[in-house]
Amino acid sequence: MGLKGDLSTMGLEDILQWLAVGKKTGVLELRGVLHTKRVSFQDGRITAVWSSDPREYLGQYLLAFSRITEDQLREALATQEDENQLLGRILINRQLVTEAEIRKIVQLKVEEAIFDTFLWDIGSFEFHDGAPSHQKAMLLSLDVTGIVLEGARRMDEWKQIRVAFKGNDAVVCAIPEAIAEHLPLAAEDANILARLDGFKTLDQILIEMRAPEFKVNKLLYDLVEKGMVRIVDPGGKGGERSSLQLQRARQLVEKQMLQDAQFELRSLLQEQPKFAEATRMLQVVEHLLEEKTVDQTLVPELAVSLEELMEAQLGPNEAFLATRVNGVWSIRDIVSISPFTEEECLAIFAKLLKRGILKVVKPLQGGFQAQAR
Repeated sequence: MGLKGDLSTMGLEDILQWLAVGKKTGVLELRGVLHTKRVSFQDGRITAVWSSDPREYLGQYLLAFSRITEDQLREALATQEDENQLLGRILINRQLVTEAEIRKIVQLKVEEAIFDTFLWDIGSFEFHDGAPSHQKAMLLSLDVTGIVLEGARRMDEWKQIRVAFKGNDAVVCAIPEAIAEHLPLAAEDANILARLDGFKTLDQILIEMRAPEFKVNKLLYDLVEKGMVRIVDPGGKGGERSSLQLQRARQLVEKQMLQDAQFELRSLLQEQPKFAEATRMLQVVEHLLEEKTVDQTLVPELAVSLEELMEAQLGPNEAFLATRVNGVWSIRDIVSISPFTEEECLAIFAKLLKRGILKVVKPLQGGFQAQAR
């Protein structure tokens, strides 16, 4: 028996409990404003999760925990593409991580991907009864009860957090005098405090830390409560109405109605010019409308000085990609280690090339690189 509906009428907690009590086997598909997730079940227990959000990929978690470097991830992903092996198995074989470490991080990745959906304001679901997972992943067997209890707890805390931070466009700054009174700091607190400059948004900090949205918000909220961090701007320029518009735009993109999606997003940005998610989606849509392809085998290089790059007023995602340009890695290499979708990365590269911030050269052959035309 299949089941489908809207998360506003049947909450994720009820859906998971229904699947667990019925000892269902199949795939639960969850569609949010920006991303889709598929949760695999076997006899009512969770075995795996697939997510379209690159921030929830195994490689990003390993980078966040400093278990591997970006270069090691890039090389492992290239091997995965050539040999069709599991990423975790490749890293284990190379003795970069142990099997116990991989299993622990895979479980954390699966749990966090599900917990994140508890925080969705808008979304839909569909359970495909008896459907195979088709997921090449290290399979787990997680009890739903613990997931539901933690998800419900996070929902309660999220409501409190969103009173302080209205959205991820919020800006906070550290209070040095108060921090001095709380020394020594926990490692996580010290890590996040070192990133606060009074200008970065929560979105920018999320990108830097490669950490789950709830974790970053909770760390900062607790630091605000302790008096070590002050809210400069609570954010919240979007809101539920904007989320609905963003959802409509995504649906239009999926139907290849790109001009309608462009109109929807431009209308949204007229009202909310600092709505980061809408800006990023519009960038992708306009790149698709131009019907220009970016050759991912080419190697990007800076076409401006570092001083000019600093003055270029790049967005956080643009800055992330620009700082990975080293004259050696191809566009495909940088895309593979990025916490953004391939479509967004290619749209950003196209924009930076058009602005003259980057140029591209052909891959190294015979000891030299040739300028691409």
